[in-house]
Amino acid sequence: MKLREVMTAHPVLATARDADRDRIRRLMEDADVHHVPVVDGDELLGVWAQGEDGSVFLLGSDRVVELSAETEADEAMAILMRDAEVVLVRDEGLASGILTRADALAILRTALGRGVGKRHHRPVVIRIVGAGGTGKTTLIMRTLARLPAMDAVVLQTNQPTGSPTSGDVREVVDGSAHWRAGLARAVARLQDAQLILLEDRDDDPDISRGIGEDLQVAVLTASEALGLRRGPPRDFQAIVVTQADAASAADVAGAAYACRARFPGIPVFAVAPGAGGPGMDEWVAWVEREVRRRRG
Repeated sequence: MKLREVMTAHPVLATARDADRDRIRRLMEDADVHHVPVVDGDELLGVWAQGEDGSVFLLGSDRVVELSAETEADEAMAILMRDAEVVLVRDEGLASGILTRADALAILRTALGRGVGKRHHRPVVIRIVGAGGTGKTTLIMRTLARLPAMDAVVLQTNQPTGSPTSGDVREVVDGSAHWRAGLARAVARLQDAQLILLEDRDDDPDISRGIGEDLQVAVLTASEALGLRRGPPRDFQAIVVTQADAASAADVAGAAYACRARFPGIPVFAVAPGAGGPGMDEWVAWVEREVRRRRG
C-alpha cells in the first residue's frame, strides 16, 4: 500500500508570516485539523501542532519528514512511531498530503479492531484414521457441534460427501493432506484455526507413522476392536470405538477392555451416533483439553 492511499490530501499549509497563534488556532478550527505545516516556497520550516489541552505550539522541521506519495505506507507509519510528528507528502515536488502520528494510531486502532495482525498459535491437528463405514465423519460432526466456541476446520482427504459436513462447519477438501508435505501446506493456509480435524482416507488404521499431526486417533467399530490383533502402534494417542449402539453392551465393554489391555495408557472412548452419552462427553472433553494444553 502506498502513502497516497492513507494520507489526508490537500493539506492546510501556513507560511513563515503566519506566526500568530490565535490565527493558527482559528485556522485549525475552521479546517478541523490539528497540524499545519509551515513552508516558505518549497522549503519546509516546521509544523504548528495543537495539543490535547487545545494549546498551539510550533515544532521544528526535525519533527517533520518529507516523503514521496509513492513511498510504502508502512515505512511512513514506522517513521511516525519513532520521533516524527508529521509526514508531509510531496507529489512531483508539491505538497499533496499529510499523515500525522494521530492518523497512524487511528489506522492501527481500526486494524486491531478488525483483527488484522492477530497472532495465532499453530492450529492443533488431530488426525482421525479408520476404515470406511466406521463413522469418522459422524464423529467429527458430533464433536464440532459440542465445541461451538472453538475455531475449528474439517480437513477432508476423501471426496466430499455433501450432506454430513453441511451447515456452519468449515470444510476444506485436500487429498494431498494425506501426506506430510500436503498436510504442512494445508496447515499453513489454515493458521486462523484453533483446531483442525483431519479426516484421513478410508482405510484400515495405519497409525505406525505420523505425517506432522499433533495427535492421531484410531476409529474402530466394536467388532473391529474385538478382532484387533496388531501389536501396539507407535504413534497414536486415543482410540474411539464407534457405533456402540449397534453392538451389545457386553461387546462394547469387551471391545473397550481389549483396547485398553493391548494399549495401556491410551484413552479409549466408546460412542454412539447420537449426540449424547457419557462416552461422547468424555471424548469431547479430551479433545478440548488437548487443544487448550497445546495452545496455552
